[in-house]
Amino acid sequence: MEIRKEIMIWIAVTVAVMFALPFAVVRFAPGCSGMALCMLLFFIVNPAYSLILGARCGKDAKRMWGLPLVSSIAFLAGTWLFFDIRELCFVVYALVYLAIGWLAMGLCRHSVNH
Repeated sequence: MEIRKEIMIWIAVTVAVMFALPFAVVRFAPGCSGMALCMLLFFIVNPAYSLILGARCGKDAKRMWGLPLVSSIAFLAGTWLFFDIRELCFVVYALVYLAIGWLAMGLCRHSVNH
């Protein structure tokens, strides 16, 4: 697959996971179930996605190193926009997702090269 096309696909998936899912939770999930879904997003879905994205980026780190950063920024934009809170704790989550992505990228890059 052409690298530009692959990057565009990963950006589309990133927007869906990090931006559209928080929107869907806020708009469609009622009360307590919405909070439970948010916890699933923050503690399971987003870290798992960051790990998968970072692992894939590690196979072509020179071209794809920025995707974990794009993912973290999309998360931050989505949470700040849809939760209507400019909480600094969301910055911490974004930094953790970025660290997970870049660590996975580094580990997968190392294993590909050696």
